[in-house]
Amino acid sequence: MEEKRMPTGIEALDKRLEGGFPVNTNILVSGGPGSGKTLFGLNFVLEGARKGQKCCYISLNETKEDIIRACENVKSLSDFKKYVNKNLKIANISFSRSITLEKFVETLEKYPEIDRIAVDNVNKLLMFAESSQMYRRYLTIILEKLKEMKSSLLLCETKKDEIDTGRGEAFECGGVINLSFLEYEEKPIRMLTIYKMRFTDIEPHVPYEFVIDKKKIYLGKTSII
Repeated sequence: MEEKRMPTGIEALDKRLEGGFPVNTNILVSGGPGSGKTLFGLNFVLEGARKGQKCCYISLNETKEDIIRACENVKSLSDFKKYVNKNLKIANISFSRSITLEKFVETLEKYPEIDRIAVDNVNKLLMFAESSQMYRRYLTIILEKLKEMKSSLLLCETKKDEIDTGRGEAFECGGVINLSFLEYEEKPIRMLTIYKMRFTDIEPHVPYEFVIDKKKIYLGKTSII
């Protein structure tokens, strides 16, 4: 039976993923500062909202206003605002003594029947874990909750050449996409590399040019070897 897919909203990427992300699969999107993780996640939930799906973007970093402003800087995302509070929910969660990892899990339970969800980002969850063991435990619980939704992204800020924080996120997730930079002819360019994707025949570890400009987000025509 053909695997059901959730298109990412990036045409060339969807072709390489046989139509998009497999449903009920957690996807880790990792990368360093400025690599495009947030816009990738926003583009993904917007693609669902345009299709009439129920979508949610949980931000542990930025306010609703900051997120909308970021979308307004890219033409292909400029209609993001019109879906907000309709079939697209932005939830800004600030961790404190009253909002713990346990409370965060309870928050996820308040979003039933969500088609697409993105959590930005896992690093804030790590900051409020009492220990590595406690973080891994709650990460597993969070990912189980996210798998109840049709498609979920977990964004993760990493250091150079690393695909997760070193706490097992890449192992726990069914798909891993890494965004990075390459110095090319003295000019840094963004790259996108698919490290794994369950239920999908892919070329692993092949970097593709990942472009974010004022018009849209897209993959370059060729891979970078």
